Amino acid sequence: MSFVREVRKGVLTYYLVVENSREDGKVRQKVLKYLKDRRAMLDYCMEQSISPPEEKPGLIEPEECERIGKKLAELNSLRPLPPAALESLRRKFEVEMTYNSNAIEGNRLTLRETHLVLERGITIGGKSMKEHLEATNHADALGMIEKLAGRRREGITEKQVLQLHAIILDKIDAQNAGKYRQEQVFITGTEHTPPKWQEVPGLMKDAIRELNSKNGGCGAIESAAKLHHELVWIHPFTDGNGRLARLLSNLRLMRAGFPPIILEKRTRRTYYKTLERADGGDLRPIARLFARDEEKALDLWLSAAK
Repeated sequence: MSFVREVRKGVLTYYLVVENSREDGKVRQKVLKYLKDRRAMLDYCMEQSISPPEEKPGLIEPEECERIGKKLAELNSLRPLPPAALESLRRKFEVEMTYNSNAIEGNRLTLRETHLVLERGITIGGKSMKEHLEATNHADALGMIEKLAGRRREGITEKQVLQLHAIILDKIDAQNAGKYRQEQVFITGTEHTPPKWQEVPGLMKDAIRELNSKNGGCGAIESAAKLHHELVWIHPFTDGNGRLARLLSNLRLMRAGFPPIILEKRTRRTYYKTLERADGGDLRPIARLFARDEEKALDLWLSAAK
């Protein structure tokens, strides 16, 4: 009799249809089929009338949540951090977040070049004005995020989200900066078709409610991952959606007391796969990705605080 076995590889999960057989008095397992994601697994189980593997509650494993909770508590016990350490962390994050977020979208500035553009105002030969503006605009957007993160008692408004997007596209696309798209769009390289533009304002109200949700700890990380996918899925603007999603998911984390995270260009392929899995209804991979990067951020902040 066959059954489905869940296999985790990094932050991703895939499934194997396995059959037990007895050979020479020993039980052996034979893999009959590979199922790439949860949606494919559930469809197969329904077709074959077999039970899917039991899933643990929550999007992030309890042991990972426990580790993150302990590190956050330790960081809170060391606060306030020395001003010099905070400024060093802020500048490091500004450059690395700007580089990685823009590079994911195809910006050709290197990490070193991004540093020179932001810290010294240098123009890099061979790179377009748009690429320079993407760097400086993103740094300005981070400045707005830092201010909003400090106002925890105030809810984030739709107007502020639109202002943030306007900063991202400032001097790049004046016609669409800070304005929801007014047309149907299609995304190359994915099966997902974003909702009709008429639905965007209502869907964004739901996303902003998620941004303003109050749960903390691992619940905040899960919320940030859910928010991130929701924004990418809605694709509310003609351009700048990925950068906005990464900024707002960090704002959700920071308002819960966490240090911000960096989704790195080198893990872009995994990042896109987690979004594809979320499109299929499985938010665990992107939540695990956020948890992994949050733990790295906590380790960095703890090392700076000690």
